[in-house]
Amino acid sequence: MEIKEENYTVRYDESGASITCSGVLDLRGREGYAEIVELLGRAAESDPPSGKITLDMKNLEFLNSSGITTLGGFIIKLRKKGDTKLTILCSNSYSWQPRSMKGLGKLMPGNLEILFD
Repeated sequence: MEIKEENYTVRYDESGASITCSGVLDLRGREGYAEIVELLGRAAESDPPSGKITLDMKNLEFLNSSGITTLGGFIIKLRKKGDTKLTILCSNSYSWQPRSMKGLGKLMPGNLEILFD
């Protein structure tokens, strides 16, 4: 499943249990993120053979507060499910990532790994 717009792309590869985000995600509120919430929900409900989902955000230049809330909801869904680990790949090239991702790490202690390049 792929969502491709002028400023961003979000792709979910079910066979590889990976989600890739790139570009600038500056959408407005729940309505703006509805399609992405659906994609993330699909990933959260999956049962990856490895028991692990990878979220690659290394090429995501910007994510607004509504997007961070959306990611938080995804992480909480995975935490409630209890049997899936999440790895988030980040970049130190974008100043928002170290600040925001570390806060999200508190939502799923033990099953969430955040890696920076």
